[in-house]
Amino acid sequence: MATSFQIKTNSKQLNQKFKNLRSIFPRIIEKGVKQAGFQLLDIIRTKTLKGIDFRGKPFAPYSEGYIKHLEKKGYSTRVDLFYSGKMLGALTPDMVKKTGKYKVTLGFARAEERDKALWNQVLGKPKREFFGFNDRTKSIIQKSFNKFVEKELRKFNI
Repeated sequence: MATSFQIKTNSKQLNQKFKNLRSIFPRIIEKGVKQAGFQLLDIIRTKTLKGIDFRGKPFAPYSEGYIKHLEKKGYSTRVDLFYSGKMLGALTPDMVKKTGKYKVTLGFARAEERDKALWNQVLGKPKREFFGFNDRTKSIIQKSFNKFVEKELRKFNI
């Protein structure tokens, strides 16, 4: 007793989908990395305006002399690194730059804002470290990145 059967496959279509995926996957990753940079930028801006550093701790208070200066000018005495608005105003999507394969860098374009940020981040006493991220922020951004890539890959119906 002998049996014969024939199998039809969609291997040509599947092979074509994998070829398309291979060519499109790097673009998906690049777009996801850029979006992750935008998300980090938004998190930095939001935390800074709330008066907390990248670790989630409140900024050190302003000195009494500086508080008097702010009051005299009619500005808020809340520690949010906002004086003229130029430094935080410079935190825009334009500062997210592609600097390598699957890599973006955030940085201030103008020297004046870089100097202010350097003073707050590194040189000033007390330091008010606003420009950075912790493990929690990293986890949030990774989850968003993974969701984005999964959503883009679902479009291929593989």
